[in-house]
Amino acid sequence: MFTGIIEKTGKVARLTASGPERTLTLDNPFGNDIASGDSIAVDGACLTVTAFDAKQMSFFISAETVKKTLAANYKPGRSVNLERALAFGGRLDGHIVTGHVDAVSRVASVKKVGAGVEIAVAIPEAFGHLTVDRGSIAVNGISLTIAELRGDTAVVSLIPETLSRTAFAGGVTAGDAVNLEFDILGKYAARLLAPHLRDDRLRSLIEKL
Repeated sequence: MFTGIIEKTGKVARLTASGPERTLTLDNPFGNDIASGDSIAVDGACLTVTAFDAKQMSFFISAETVKKTLAANYKPGRSVNLERALAFGGRLDGHIVTGHVDAVSRVASVKKVGAGVEIAVAIPEAFGHLTVDRGSIAVNGISLTIAELRGDTAVVSLIPETLSRTAFAGGVTAGDAVNLEFDILGKYAARLLAPHLRDDRLRSLIEKL
């Protein structure tokens, strides 16, 4: 489990394909504070450390993860958000993030607001019912609050602290692809309510979660 509070950023060293699977190698900003077998969220996708040294760390990426995340598009030099799994007894400063990416979507618009940035993220139709005003969403692993829902987009604000501590420090533009994870509590609530809904179309969407 993760919190969506990004600890470090890292850069992609290489992405190696083996059939439908990948091995991702990043620079290692954690030094010896990790171990093989550790779970680390990379842009919000929970990956397992398979090897590491003082300079680099490597992860196995399954075919399913390749299909459902940004991983297949990583290029050397790209900055990614990194968060180690929440330690037992640690503080939950963001929200509960599982590291299981629901969808890859796009940034619909970007607006400078004071010292921060406001971005609108396109919400795939199948997940619209899981977004609420002031609710939580993870964008590239970052725990963010939905400030406003505008049609099929969710507006979130990136404050200066978020911009400086995440891969968004390198800039964000309309059209950028992002990993999205919706609130796990909302997913469970929707699943429990699905049998009681009269709207067959909405019930069908929920049952696919």
